[in-house]
Amino acid sequence: MDKTGFYYSREEAGSILAEKIMELDLKKPCLLAIPRGGIQVAKGVADKLEIPIYPVIVKKLPIPGNPEAGFGAITEDGIKVLDEKTIAYLDIDEESIERISQNVVREVIHRSSVYGSADRELVKSSDAIIVDDGVATGYSLIAAIKSVKGMNPSSITAAVPVASKEAYKKIQSLVDNFICPLVDETYFFAVANYYKQWFDLEENKIIEILKVYREKYKK
Repeated sequence: MDKTGFYYSREEAGSILAEKIMELDLKKPCLLAIPRGGIQVAKGVADKLEIPIYPVIVKKLPIPGNPEAGFGAITEDGIKVLDEKTIAYLDIDEESIERISQNVVREVIHRSSVYGSADRELVKSSDAIIVDDGVATGYSLIAAIKSVKGMNPSSITAAVPVASKEAYKKIQSLVDNFICPLVDETYFFAVANYYKQWFDLEENKIIEILKVYREKYKK
Protein backbone atom coordinates (compact mmCIF):
# COMPACT_ATOMS: atom_id res chain seq x y z
CA MET A 1 0.00 0.00 0.00
CA ASP A 2 1.35 3.42 -0.88
CA LYS A 3 1.11 6.69 1.07
CA THR A 4 -2.16 7.60 -0.61
CA GLY A 5 -3.86 4.53 0.86
CA PHE A 6 -4.09 2.62 -2.40
CA TYR A 7 -2.94 -0.91 -3.18
CA TYR A 8 -1.11 -1.44 -6.43
CA SER A 9 -2.69 -4.85 -7.03
CA ARG A 10 -4.69 -7.57 -5.33
CA GLU A 11 -1.52 -9.66 -5.08
CA GLU A 12 0.29 -6.87 -3.22
CA ALA A 13 -2.70 -6.53 -0.91
CA GLY A 14 -2.53 -10.26 -0.21
CA SER A 15 1.12 -9.99 0.82
CA ILE A 16 0.20 -7.27 3.30
CA LEU A 17 -2.60 -9.41 4.72
CA ALA A 18 -0.22 -12.37 5.00
CA GLU A 19 2.11 -10.45 7.32
CA LYS A 20 -0.77 -9.76 9.67
CA ILE A 21 -2.10 -13.32 9.44
CA MET A 22 1.34 -14.67 10.35
CA GLU A 23 1.22 -12.65 13.57
CA LEU A 24 -1.75 -14.79 14.67
CA ASP A 25 0.47 -17.90 14.68
CA LEU A 26 -2.35 -20.14 13.46
CA LYS A 27 -1.49 -23.80 14.04
CA LYS A 28 -3.44 -25.37 11.17
CA PRO A 29 -4.16 -22.68 8.54
CA CYS A 30 -6.52 -23.50 5.68
CA LEU A 31 -6.80 -20.80 3.02
CA LEU A 32 -10.22 -20.24 1.42
CA ALA A 33 -10.68 -17.61 -1.28
CA ILE A 34 -13.84 -16.13 -2.78
CA PRO A 35 -13.59 -16.08 -6.60
CA ARG A 36 -12.94 -14.05 -8.54
CA GLY A 37 -11.01 -11.20 -6.89
CA GLY A 38 -10.26 -13.16 -3.74
CA ILE A 39 -8.16 -15.63 -5.73
CA GLN A 40 -5.62 -12.95 -6.66
CA VAL A 41 -5.44 -11.75 -3.05
CA ALA A 42 -5.02 -15.34 -1.86
CA LYS A 43 -1.89 -15.74 -4.02
CA GLY A 44 -0.06 -13.23 -1.85
CA VAL A 45 -1.23 -15.00 1.31
CA ALA A 46 -0.47 -18.50 0.03
CA ASP A 47 3.10 -17.66 -0.94
CA LYS A 48 3.91 -16.22 2.48
CA LEU A 49 2.22 -19.03 4.45
CA GLU A 50 3.23 -21.72 1.92
CA ILE A 51 -0.22 -23.29 1.76
CA PRO A 52 -2.60 -24.13 -1.11
CA ILE A 53 -5.69 -22.12 -2.07
CA TYR A 54 -9.20 -23.57 -1.98
CA PRO A 55 -12.26 -21.78 -3.34
CA VAL A 56 -15.34 -20.97 -1.28
CA ILE A 57 -18.12 -20.27 -3.74
CA VAL A 58 -20.49 -17.40 -3.01
CA LYS A 59 -22.21 -14.89 -5.26
CA LYS A 60 -24.17 -11.73 -4.63
CA LEU A 61 -27.87 -11.42 -5.43
CA PRO A 62 -28.00 -8.53 -7.94
CA ILE A 63 -30.50 -5.71 -7.59
CA PRO A 64 -32.94 -5.65 -10.53
CA GLY A 65 -31.78 -3.02 -13.02
CA ASN A 66 -28.50 -2.48 -11.16
CA PRO A 67 -26.50 -5.73 -11.31
CA GLU A 68 -23.33 -4.17 -9.87
CA ALA A 69 -25.15 -3.69 -6.56
CA GLY A 70 -26.62 -6.48 -4.47
CA PHE A 71 -29.29 -7.18 -1.88
CA GLY A 72 -27.64 -10.27 -0.39
CA ALA A 73 -25.64 -13.34 -1.31
CA ILE A 74 -25.92 -17.11 -1.61
CA THR A 75 -23.38 -19.93 -1.23
CA GLU A 76 -22.91 -23.27 -2.95
CA ASP A 77 -24.46 -25.09 0.02
CA GLY A 78 -27.58 -22.94 -0.16
CA ILE A 79 -26.92 -20.44 2.62
CA LYS A 80 -28.67 -17.20 1.74
CA VAL A 81 -28.03 -13.87 3.46
CA LEU A 82 -30.41 -11.01 2.66
CA ASP A 83 -30.12 -7.26 3.12
CA GLU A 84 -33.61 -6.67 4.46
CA LYS A 85 -33.22 -2.87 4.54
CA THR A 86 -32.35 -2.71 0.84
CA ILE A 87 -35.13 -5.15 -0.04
CA ALA A 88 -37.67 -3.00 1.82
CA TYR A 89 -36.33 0.29 0.43
CA LEU A 90 -36.43 -0.96 -3.17
CA ASP A 91 -39.66 -2.90 -2.60
CA ILE A 92 -38.25 -6.12 -4.06
CA ASP A 93 -41.02 -8.70 -3.81
CA GLU A 94 -40.68 -12.36 -2.80
CA GLU A 95 -41.25 -13.59 -6.35
CA SER A 96 -38.36 -11.46 -7.64
CA ILE A 97 -36.11 -12.59 -4.81
CA GLU A 98 -36.83 -16.24 -5.59
CA ARG A 99 -36.33 -15.79 -9.34
CA ILE A 100 -33.03 -13.96 -8.87
CA SER A 101 -31.90 -16.52 -6.29
CA GLN A 102 -32.54 -19.38 -8.70
CA ASN A 103 -30.52 -17.66 -11.42
CA VAL A 104 -27.64 -17.04 -9.03
CA VAL A 105 -27.74 -20.62 -7.74
CA ARG A 106 -27.22 -21.85 -11.29
CA GLU A 107 -24.11 -19.67 -11.57
CA VAL A 108 -22.89 -20.83 -8.15
CA ILE A 109 -23.30 -24.48 -9.17
CA HIS A 110 -21.41 -23.75 -12.40
CA ARG A 111 -18.54 -22.11 -10.54
CA SER A 112 -18.39 -24.99 -8.07
CA SER A 113 -18.22 -27.52 -10.90
CA VAL A 114 -15.45 -25.55 -12.62
CA TYR A 115 -13.34 -24.37 -9.66
CA GLY A 116 -14.08 -27.15 -7.22
CA SER A 117 -14.89 -26.36 -3.60
CA ALA A 118 -13.39 -26.57 -0.15
CA ASP A 119 -13.04 -30.09 1.25
CA ARG A 120 -15.18 -30.19 4.39
CA GLU A 121 -12.85 -32.70 6.03
CA LEU A 122 -9.89 -30.44 5.30
CA VAL A 123 -11.63 -27.42 6.83
CA LYS A 124 -12.86 -29.36 9.87
CA SER A 125 -10.70 -28.59 12.92
CA SER A 126 -8.52 -26.23 10.84
CA ASP A 127 -7.84 -22.54 11.38
CA ALA A 128 -9.85 -21.36 8.38
CA ILE A 129 -8.79 -18.15 6.65
CA ILE A 130 -11.39 -16.59 4.32
CA VAL A 131 -9.98 -14.07 1.86
CA ASP A 132 -11.61 -11.61 -0.54
CA ASP A 133 -10.44 -8.44 -2.28
CA GLY A 134 -12.67 -6.16 -0.17
CA VAL A 135 -16.15 -5.76 1.25
CA ALA A 136 -18.67 -3.05 0.46
CA THR A 137 -21.94 -4.30 1.97
CA GLY A 138 -20.36 -7.41 3.46
CA TYR A 139 -23.10 -9.88 2.55
CA SER A 140 -20.95 -12.12 0.33
CA LEU A 141 -18.35 -12.48 3.07
CA ILE A 142 -21.01 -13.02 5.72
CA ALA A 143 -22.54 -15.82 3.64
CA ALA A 144 -19.10 -17.38 3.17
CA ILE A 145 -18.42 -17.19 6.92
CA LYS A 146 -21.72 -18.94 7.69
CA SER A 147 -20.95 -21.63 5.12
CA VAL A 148 -17.48 -22.25 6.55
CA LYS A 149 -18.81 -22.33 10.12
CA GLY A 150 -20.92 -25.29 9.03
CA MET A 151 -17.68 -27.17 8.27
CA ASN A 152 -16.66 -26.96 11.97
CA PRO A 153 -13.22 -25.32 11.83
CA SER A 154 -11.37 -24.62 15.08
CA SER A 155 -11.30 -20.91 14.24
CA ILE A 156 -12.21 -18.52 11.44
CA THR A 157 -10.14 -15.55 10.34
CA ALA A 158 -11.58 -13.21 7.73
CA ALA A 159 -8.97 -11.18 5.86
CA VAL A 160 -9.68 -8.43 3.35
CA PRO A 161 -7.56 -5.46 2.24
CA VAL A 162 -10.36 -2.90 2.51
CA ALA A 163 -13.89 -2.59 3.88
CA SER A 164 -16.58 0.00 4.38
CA LYS A 165 -17.04 0.91 8.03
CA GLU A 166 -20.59 -0.47 7.97
CA ALA A 167 -19.44 -3.85 6.61
CA TYR A 168 -16.54 -3.96 9.07
CA LYS A 169 -18.94 -3.65 11.99
CA LYS A 170 -21.16 -6.43 10.64
CA ILE A 171 -18.34 -8.91 10.16
CA GLN A 172 -16.20 -8.21 13.21
CA SER A 173 -18.46 -10.09 15.60
CA LEU A 174 -18.88 -13.14 13.33
CA VAL A 175 -15.27 -14.37 13.30
CA ASP A 176 -12.43 -15.06 15.71
CA ASN A 177 -10.13 -12.65 13.88
CA PHE A 178 -10.90 -9.97 11.30
CA ILE A 179 -7.91 -8.51 9.48
CA CYS A 180 -8.63 -5.38 7.46
CA PRO A 181 -5.84 -2.79 7.15
CA LEU A 182 -8.06 -0.15 5.57
CA VAL A 183 -11.56 0.75 6.81
CA ASP A 184 -13.22 3.68 5.05
CA GLU A 185 -16.34 5.70 5.92
CA THR A 186 -16.80 6.97 2.35
CA TYR A 187 -20.50 7.03 1.49
CA PHE A 188 -20.04 5.96 -2.13
CA PHE A 189 -17.81 3.00 -1.36
CA ALA A 190 -16.43 0.81 -4.16
CA VAL A 191 -13.70 -1.78 -3.63
CA ALA A 192 -12.13 -1.10 -7.05
CA ASN A 193 -11.35 2.49 -6.03
CA TYR A 194 -8.67 1.28 -3.61
CA TYR A 195 -6.55 -0.46 -6.24
CA LYS A 196 -4.37 1.06 -8.95
CA GLN A 197 -4.44 -2.16 -10.96
CA TRP A 198 -7.92 -3.66 -11.28
CA PHE A 199 -9.13 -6.39 -13.61
CA ASP A 200 -11.13 -9.60 -13.29
CA LEU A 201 -9.53 -12.94 -14.01
CA GLU A 202 -10.94 -15.15 -16.72
CA GLU A 203 -12.34 -18.50 -15.64
CA ASN A 204 -9.47 -20.50 -17.12
CA LYS A 205 -6.91 -18.37 -15.26
CA ILE A 206 -8.63 -19.04 -11.92
CA ILE A 207 -8.60 -22.77 -12.63
CA GLU A 208 -4.88 -22.54 -13.44
CA ILE A 209 -4.04 -20.64 -10.24
CA LEU A 210 -5.93 -23.10 -8.05
CA LYS A 211 -4.18 -26.04 -9.71
CA VAL A 212 -0.72 -24.44 -9.51
CA TYR A 213 -1.08 -23.66 -5.81
CA ARG A 214 -2.41 -27.12 -4.96
CA GLU A 215 0.68 -28.59 -6.61
CA LYS A 216 3.07 -25.96 -5.25
CA TYR A 217 2.10 -26.43 -1.62
CA LYS A 218 0.81 -29.98 -1.36
CA LYS A 219 -0.35 -30.87 2.12
